[in-house]
Amino acid sequence: MPQGTTLNLSIPVKLKKQAQVQATIHNFSSTSDYLQTLIREDIKRTKDLKQFELFIRQGLRSGKSERLSAKDLDNWMTDVIDKAK
Repeated sequence: MPQGTTLNLSIPVKLKKQAQVQATIHNFSSTSDYLQTLIREDIKRTKDLKQFELFIRQGLRSGKSERLSAKDLDNWMTDVIDKAK
């Protein structure tokens, strides 16, 4: 397991209390674990968004266009998500 380090963070008291409550509600062992999870999720969300934007740009540049039904689009999105896992 990677060795941890410390990050000092100055936040308002109200925000600290809210983070502690959220950590408890979501069964985290500590507020620190909760914040680490939020940071990891944000990093993943940012990466996923960049990948999605890349797909959109590639599609726009392809010049190819095809009308899809809602069901076809849903199936296509499921395939893309499955391949990304």
